[in-house]
Amino acid sequence: KKILEAKVAERTAELAQKNKDITSSIQYAKRIQEATLPPRELIQKHFADSFILYKPKDIVSGDFYWFGEKGGRKIIAAVDCTGHGVPGAFMSMIGHNLMHQIVIENGIIEPAAILNTLNSGVQNALKQGTHEIETTDGMDVSLCSIDFEKKEIQFAGAYRPLIVVSKGKMEKTDGNKFPIGGTQMDNERIFTNHTKFYEKEDCIYMFTDGYADQFGGEKGKKFMIKRMYEILLSITELPMKEQGKRLNTAIEEWKSSYQQVDDILVIGIRL
Repeated sequence: KKILEAKVAERTAELAQKNKDITSSIQYAKRIQEATLPPRELIQKHFADSFILYKPKDIVSGDFYWFGEKGGRKIIAAVDCTGHGVPGAFMSMIGHNLMHQIVIENGIIEPAAILNTLNSGVQNALKQGTHEIETTDGMDVSLCSIDFEKKEIQFAGAYRPLIVVSKGKMEKTDGNKFPIGGTQMDNERIFTNHTKFYEKEDCIYMFTDGYADQFGGEKGKKFMIKRMYEILLSITELPMKEQGKRLNTAIEEWKSSYQQVDDILVIGIRL
């Protein structure tokens, strides 16, 4: 019996050590992932009244935000990669690098064209459709290209919408109903470009599905997108930083003792 107890204790210690090693390795990976994200100060510099609510589920995240400037336009995206944790983080690094190549190096600034190119890039990077390796991984994206001079927003989305709140009224522009990458190899996917003009003080919101999909409340149900929109409408007059705090408080109170089910990313900008 003593030998058995000793073996159990030894195995438990081994597992604890392995767990510690894996966790510290992922903690370090988090530093690398955060270093690739655009600095908040940079986004603040271009969008003075803005917030980013970014809550990874498992240390590293499959959600990421991207920002770049090209051809007099500010380009910002909220991206949700398949999975979360380590696999999601690998996908986010691929997405981040492709976005940089497409916009900064190749100078593509129309949102639909960015997504079309990103789609090919993800398929090539993951050898999708070659039958060498079967991966169905992809990304959902909400992407805006903003011209301050013309007061113009161009938008394209892969499953994700753009929300504009103007004078207390909410307008939703849906993205296309297909992802970046993934399985649908036989379908020719061409993303749609939407152009709209904004007025000063209009607010725009881009987000992944993690916020609305969070379980909680008294009955352990999903938060739901309708409730999220109601909150956005009720806080739209507040400074953006305060809006971010309110959204965070709302989801934390809803979640309560439930586990976070997915990465959460919400971007809000007052134009």
